[in-house]
Amino acid sequence: MPISLLGKSNDSPVVVVLHGVDKAMEENIRANLTVLHETLDEENATKEAIEQRSKQEILAALQPFGYYEPTVHSNIDIKEGKINVSFDIQLGEPVKILAIHFVLTGQGEKDPRLKNLFALFTMKIGDVFVHDTYEQGKKALLSQTIQSGYLNASFSEHKVEVDLENKTSQIFLSLDTGARHFFGDVTFGETVLSNKLLNRYLPFAPGDPYQPEKIMLLQNRLTQSDYFKNANVKAVTEEGATTVPVVVELEDAKPNHYILGAGYGTDTGVRGKLGWTRRRLNSMGHRFTAQAQISEIYDKIYAEYSIPGKRPYSDQLKFQGGFYDDEFSEKPSQIYEAGILEERIISNWERRLGVNYHHERFNAFITNDVIESKLILPTITFIQVRKSESDAVSGRRIEFTMRGSVDALFSDTTFFQSYLQLKWVHGFTDNTRLLMRGDFGFTLPDDSERLPLSQRFFAGGDLSLRGYGYRSLPNEIDKDGNYQPVGGAYLAVGSLELHQTIKKPFGVFTFVDAGNAYRELFQETAIGVGAGVEWQTRLGPIKFAVAKPLTKTSDAWRIHASFGPELS
Repeated sequence: MPISLLGKSNDSPVVVVLHGVDKAMEENIRANLTVLHETLDEENATKEAIEQRSKQEILAALQPFGYYEPTVHSNIDIKEGKINVSFDIQLGEPVKILAIHFVLTGQGEKDPRLKNLFALFTMKIGDVFVHDTYEQGKKALLSQTIQSGYLNASFSEHKVEVDLENKTSQIFLSLDTGARHFFGDVTFGETVLSNKLLNRYLPFAPGDPYQPEKIMLLQNRLTQSDYFKNANVKAVTEEGATTVPVVVELEDAKPNHYILGAGYGTDTGVRGKLGWTRRRLNSMGHRFTAQAQISEIYDKIYAEYSIPGKRPYSDQLKFQGGFYDDEFSEKPSQIYEAGILEERIISNWERRLGVNYHHERFNAFITNDVIESKLILPTITFIQVRKSESDAVSGRRIEFTMRGSVDALFSDTTFFQSYLQLKWVHGFTDNTRLLMRGDFGFTLPDDSERLPLSQRFFAGGDLSLRGYGYRSLPNEIDKDGNYQPVGGAYLAVGSLELHQTIKKPFGVFTFVDAGNAYRELFQETAIGVGAGVEWQTRLGPIKFAVAKPLTKTSDAWRIHASFGPELS
């Protein structure tokens, strides 16, 4: 009469208790125990049959961990169709590695790129022989050889000799690289873009040693270019051939892209955006973008003409122009700008180098005089974003900018300005993270009253000093006895923000912001403290916070809202 023995809990027909093994060993034993997974007939459901078969299965399950001769004691109780089994296991001495014999043959034997290949095999002499680690090491050796262009690489020998008497093992590996493969010609599918432009996306040239990861790199570059709806890169391998042609299938994206958006921010109030991008103006991938943005404190009309550079996936030359109608604490400022900007990636840094003609008409604080300023403004910016490889939360961002003008070169004033922003996120656990931010800057000379409002430093707002109004610091008392923000020549603002996820995607955070924009060094520092809630989204957290200012203002609390990636 068959007995069903599929259960694992105390309410199931079979209960197995294991002693003397770790979690990984226990999982492997349970996966191999017949008594847990099969229906046994009366002959195989006896104590003797279960004990004999289970011991053999336990021995087999422990061998991958290096234990070939454990001692197993069992206690089996069968009552009323239920089986309770207890195994006490003494692992004994593990089998350790006595020697590793590795031989590399084939065309790659003298390849300098494979000189240190064996370092990828993590098992060392004296280690316990663990089968999974052995297989992972073999996989790493083979994968690196294939990545180096030897597509037909294989192990001509891979064996392990175990000496049970001495509890030792010897590993024998012989890796035959075979012939090396090389990139062949690249064929692009039908597209309005020219091959002259597309060839600049290639991370290889015909005749280069074949590397599979460069196929994926090309795929990513084309996909991220925004020129294509679909891009599919295929390497064509043929038996006996060492040249690998590459075929790129392309489907052009629609030439026009439109943006329509609306939102609200405690700094900007209600805002809206309307934009249009012409993805391709010609076969060389020139692009045109126009945008209009409207909010309660600023309006912006902006246009940009982009030309792909020598490395179009990272380098661009842009001609820009725009009009900005801004408001600094009810002081209007109209800005006309036109300029040229080169964007380039240099040693993992994004470099932006440009020069602008900047015409600004603004009302001076305190006196309310109308001032016009014209500047030729060279600017250079370096940006680097690094994200942690160990977790999805941690990372840092650095942005450094220098700009200035000289009155002898078609400008109304001479000044030099430098700005540094640092952001650092550290994840203590999956649910706890610390965000630190610092903004620092200085302007020389520090007493130029003709410096346009847009070139002065201000503090306060959602992304600066919370608890204070947007761009409300530093301020001075006007003739009517009211505080008026005037902007400063120096900037030093720091923030500490501790986040705790309550239940994904929702969390809470608390923070302290300190610093100011200063007209002169060593003036009063403002401090704001508060707490908030956040909702994690794919595009970054949505945050709502309340903050209280602690210095030089009323005791009123302020509400702040922000949205976007923390390392942007």
